[in-house]
Amino acid sequence: MTHQPTLFDDERPAKIARDSDPDTSHDAAAEMQPKLSALESRMADVWRSNGPLTANEAAEIAVLTEYTQSLGANAETYRKRYDALLKKSRIIADGKKRCNISGKLATVYRIKDYTK
Repeated sequence: MTHQPTLFDDERPAKIARDSDPDTSHDAAAEMQPKLSALESRMADVWRSNGPLTANEAAEIAVLTEYTQSLGANAETYRKRYDALLKKSRIIADGKKRCNISGKLATVYRIKDYTK
C-alpha cells in the first residue's frame, strides 16, 4: 500500500538545526536530511511489512536487511526515527505489549491505514 498524504499530513522534514545555530550546523543538517529520510522510509516499510511492533522491535528488524546495512545505521539510530513518523501521522499507537527486545511494557505502533 502506498502512503497517500492528506491535507493534514506534515511531510516536511523534521528540523535538525535550531534557528540560532551557526551556519555550519545548518549545512550539516542539510547534508544529513536525505539519510534521515531514508531511515524513516525503511522504518515505515518495516511496520508496513510486519504489522504492529514496538519501536525497538521495528528497529531490530530494520538493521537485519541488506538495504539497511548499506546505510550504516544501528538499531538505536532507527529507533529514533519512530518519533518523526508519529509526528507525520505515518504510524499510530495501537496498544501496549511486552517488548521482545527490552522486556518492558511498551507502546505498539502500526502503519496508519489511509484507506479508511
